[in-house]
Amino acid sequence: MMSNSELQKSVSNEEPGLPNRIEYFVRRFFERLGGALDFALRRPLNPQPRTDVTALIPQLERAIEEKLRREDGRVIAPNLIELRYDYETYSHLTAKRRDYLERELRLTVYEYVHNRRYSTLGDIKVKIGFDVFTRKLTIIPRFPDEAEAPVSSQSQQPPATQNIEKSAEQIETRRVEIILRSNRNELRTRLVSGTPASIGRSHDNTLVIEDSSVSNVHAAFSLTANGTLWLADLSSTNGTFVNSVQLGSGDKSVVRSGDKLQFGDIEMRLEVRE
Repeated sequence: MMSNSELQKSVSNEEPGLPNRIEYFVRRFFERLGGALDFALRRPLNPQPRTDVTALIPQLERAIEEKLRREDGRVIAPNLIELRYDYETYSHLTAKRRDYLERELRLTVYEYVHNRRYSTLGDIKVKIGFDVFTRKLTIIPRFPDEAEAPVSSQSQQPPATQNIEKSAEQIETRRVEIILRSNRNELRTRLVSGTPASIGRSHDNTLVIEDSSVSNVHAAFSLTANGTLWLADLSSTNGTFVNSVQLGSGDKSVVRSGDKLQFGDIEMRLEVRE
């Protein structure tokens, strides 16, 4: 029979590496946990560069420099600055975030203009909106005598209620009724020139198609003052088709009553009524 000392020695020799292995795995766990925390803490609060103030400053300064006027020995900088995002990026900005960006960017523009001793023709204003026909950020600097109306934020409103861009041909207002028919349902809306009507799976759209093949914001109709109706693809996942021809991502095409339109897997016939 083993003595107590021999028994203890035998037990301790059965798994000589077990305590070391446990210690190793515990240490590795906390090392990885610490690394993950360190990585998280070092990440920027806003990883989206197009909505980060620091990333926007050089773009704003460049846009201002390209728009400078020189009159009577003075250098005049534009004082109305509009940032137009694609709808997807804009829709992820909360009202609080938009207000913060407008305030910080206005101060940034003011300091930039003041430090370079540029003149302005009015108070500096920065507004953030969106354009359903773009997939990139556009910075538009203006002077008061160029602006057709005060630069206004397009917050709190869906794409259908936004006057995205005005042109010379949109002086008169035109209205048509758009009807989209498929085997399953019928969609219709009144369209006013200069005010696009968006189509997609999200209920924020003017025309809602509840199908998994349709993107949240898939496409948009736009009417010009001369009565031309356009359909634009908004970089949809599964494509927009006009009479079986697919539009390029972000491209647009003239459409007419009787055209066969397809959004993802959903085919619809277009009817336009004056």
